[in-house]
Amino acid sequence: MNLEQETPRLLMRVLTKEYAPQVLEFYRKNAEIFEQYEPIVGDDFYSLRHHEQLLSHEYNEIIKLRMLRFWLFEKDNPEEIIGTICFQNITPNIFASASVGYKMDASYRRQGYCYEALVSGLKLVSQEIGIRRFEALVLPENIPSISLLEKIGFSREGLLKDKVFLQNRWRDHYLYSLIIKQ
Repeated sequence: MNLEQETPRLLMRVLTKEYAPQVLEFYRKNAEIFEQYEPIVGDDFYSLRHHEQLLSHEYNEIIKLRMLRFWLFEKDNPEEIIGTICFQNITPNIFASASVGYKMDASYRRQGYCYEALVSGLKLVSQEIGIRRFEALVLPENIPSISLLEKIGFSREGLLKDKVFLQNRWRDHYLYSLIIKQ
């Protein structure tokens, strides 16, 4: 599998630890937004060392096809990270399933970049790894994320009570899925 993909407007890249400064900047710049939807981060999360280790760990998991994270760059600005899409819990064979996650820089939201990247990534993971069921969790009040998933073709399967511990409390999440017929 090619670790760099292109869409009409984007470069989608798997990154190594050398990109830790850009990844750290992406998270720092968007901390206020991302922390609404993520578990509480540790004291070292906003350190270069943490992101070097995380990128190294993720790269090793990608090589083993346990996960796949693409970092998104505009073709016209190939040095600034504008988002990320991730396929985790990749389970081929009898389950042929994976979880989907995504984040976009606040300045690049609602411009179709995440849609473009996810459609490309879903096709790639389906064709190259054989995944046919994709799942995504979303907070019920996260209307932009719900709209994105539904636009791609995901269907709401139900409400998972107290699914994820966020902001010091258990939060309900909708479970969305997309089945790709092969």
